[in-house]
Amino acid sequence: MSKIKQRSLLSRCEIVVYFGVYIAYIAIGLSKIYGLRDQIAAKAKYQFPKGWSLYPIAERRRDDSNDELENFGDFIAKFWPFYLLHAVVQGVIRWKWPRFQCQGFAVVSALALGFNIDWTSGLVLALLIGSYYLVSLASSKLTVWLLSVGWILCINLMQKNAWWTDRVGYSEYVLVIITMSWSLLRGCSYALTKIAAQKDHQERYSLIQYLGYALYFPCLTYGPIISYQRFSHRQRNDQQDWLGFAGGVLRSAFWWLVMQCALHYFYIHYMSRDVHMVELMDSVFWQHSAGYFMGQFFFLYYVITYGLGIAFARQDGIPAPKRPRCIGRIHFYSDMWKYFDEGLYEFLFQHIYAELCTRRSSPAAKLGATALTFAFVFVWHGCYTYVLIWSILNFLCLAAEKLFKALISMPGYQRWTQRYLGEVGSQRLYALLATQLFIPAAFSNVYFIGGQEIGDFLMRGAYLSGLGNYMALCFCSYCFFQCSELLLAK
Repeated sequence: MSKIKQRSLLSRCEIVVYFGVYIAYIAIGLSKIYGLRDQIAAKAKYQFPKGWSLYPIAERRRDDSNDELENFGDFIAKFWPFYLLHAVVQGVIRWKWPRFQCQGFAVVSALALGFNIDWTSGLVLALLIGSYYLVSLASSKLTVWLLSVGWILCINLMQKNAWWTDRVGYSEYVLVIITMSWSLLRGCSYALTKIAAQKDHQERYSLIQYLGYALYFPCLTYGPIISYQRFSHRQRNDQQDWLGFAGGVLRSAFWWLVMQCALHYFYIHYMSRDVHMVELMDSVFWQHSAGYFMGQFFFLYYVITYGLGIAFARQDGIPAPKRPRCIGRIHFYSDMWKYFDEGLYEFLFQHIYAELCTRRSSPAAKLGATALTFAFVFVWHGCYTYVLIWSILNFLCLAAEKLFKALISMPGYQRWTQRYLGEVGSQRLYALLATQLFIPAAFSNVYFIGGQEIGDFLMRGAYLSGLGNYMALCFCSYCFFQCSELLLAK
C-alpha cells in the first residue's frame, strides 16, 4: 500500500486522535521528568556541578552524567583552533592549489594530534592507519579482516591497560580509543574498496589519497564514518558554499546549546544511569516515557557531533551521509539502521552483509549474513554484556520484521484482509501487528543507551506489569506508529 494512498484512507478525525495521543504522551511524560528534578538532584550518588550563571537557570545544577557529551565538550574546547585551521587551509587550497587538498587534510590532523597527545598514543594511531595501507597492497579481503580482528583485540586490551591510561589521562584515553575505532572502519573501507577495484582508477588509491582520508580531522574522532567511495568522489572545483557551511556549524551549536539548557531541568542522562531514579516516576506507564526521552537525548547528541563533521565534509566537497533522522519518525527497526547512522549502515551493508548474500539468496543465508553483521557490531562497540544484549535484540527484531513483511506480502493475506477488513481496516491491522515489533525494538535501544540494568527494568515494565499496562502501551505505540507512517507519507 503506497504511503500517499494510506494517508488518504484515514479520516481527519482519526489522524487528529493519533497526533493528539502522541503529543499528549510526550508532553505529560516530559512534565513528569521535569517534576522529578529536585528529587533526583537530592538523591543522586554525587552532586551535580553548578549550572550556568544566567537567568533563569542561575540556581539550577546541570546534569553532567553523560560521559560522551562531556568528553565532546572537552574535545571542542581543546581542539577548536584546529577546526578553524582546517577551514582556513582548505579554503585557500581549494582556491589556489586544489590538487593539494589531501595533503592539507593530513597536515592539519597531524598537527592537531602531534600537539595534543602522548607519543605512545600517536605511535599506536600511526601503526593502525599505516597497517591498512600496507595490507591493501596484498589484495586479499581475508587479510584485511584478520588485521581488523587483531586491531579490535588491541583496542579492547588498551581499554583495560591501567599503565597506559594512567600515563595519558582519562581524556586522552577516550580520544584515542574512539579515534582508533573510527580509524579501523576507515582503514577497512579504503582497503576493501581498493581490492574490489583491482586495477581500475588506481590513482584514487594512492598513499596521499589514503592519508587525506584516514586523517580527515573534522570526522577523525566524532564521526560520522564516510566511506572511501564517497571520499574519492569529492568535488574538486573551487566553489565553496560558506553560507551553507556556517549554517551547518551553527545548527550543531544551536542544538548543543538547547541540550545544555535542557540538562539544567531534565536529568534524563542521570536517570539512564540509575534505575532508582526511573522508579520515582509515579507509574510503570509513565516510566516508558523516560525510555523515550533517553532515546531523544541520545539522538540529539549525534545531531550535534555528526552534524559538525557533515558540515565540514560538505564544505570540502565530500558527499557526506545525511544527518541522523529523529527517532520519533522511525517505526521500523530496519529504518533505524538505515537513517540514524547512514555512514555506518553503508559500511556494514557494503562490506559485510552484501559480501555474504545477495537479493536472490535464501532466507537462511540472509539471516546468517545479518547475524554475522551484528556480531561485528558487537565486537566493534566493545565486548560488553549490554552491547551483546542490544545486538541480539537488534538481530531478533530485524528477523521478526523480515518475517512480518513476508507475511503481509503474501497474496492469501492480502486477499483475506481486503475481503473482510477493507482498505482502511487492512491498514489498521497492519499498524497493530507492526506495533508488536515496534515496542521491543524501541526498548532494545535503552540497553545501548543506559546499560543492562535500566534496559532490564524498562523491558520488565513493558511486558510483566499486567495486561492493562501493556494494552495502554500498545495503544500509545500504535498511535506513534501511525504518526510516523503519516509523516513519512508527506
